[in-house]
Amino acid sequence: MQRQGTTRGIALAVLVAAAVAGSLVVLGVRPDSIASHYRDTLSSAGFVVWLSGLMVATLCPPLVAIACRFGSKKMRHGWLLHILLLPVTYAVVIGSVKVMLLAANEPDRDSLTGWATDPAAMLMLLCPLVYFVALGFTKLRNRTGSANVR
Repeated sequence: MQRQGTTRGIALAVLVAAAVAGSLVVLGVRPDSIASHYRDTLSSAGFVVWLSGLMVATLCPPLVAIACRFGSKKMRHGWLLHILLLPVTYAVVIGSVKVMLLAANEPDRDSLTGWATDPAAMLMLLCPLVYFVALGFTKLRNRTGSANVR
């Protein structure tokens, strides 16, 4: 029973992060936001690419954490997914930002795209941190729980 409660707690924390990421995407699409500037200046195809990059960059960290958590339980060497969480998240977020910069024809993140991707960068740092803290507490709780049973 302890494992199910721990899994629910971690899943709830990561789902809250996904909800926050989704709300950040929704707030970025409001009429008075950065996305409205790109909607007016880019072609429709360019804007779709830019917005897709924004959604992938923002929603990727919590979704990768969820996939790593549940995937690690099903694999024999689940620790490998725990190790790959940070590099995969980093690669997807940075790749998505590069796609956004390419679609907006901007040389670097010092422009409005940088402001738009700040929530994604924040989640790229916070999701693995919360993930590993929760994983550590889970392992510690399982270890102390099994010691109390004896």
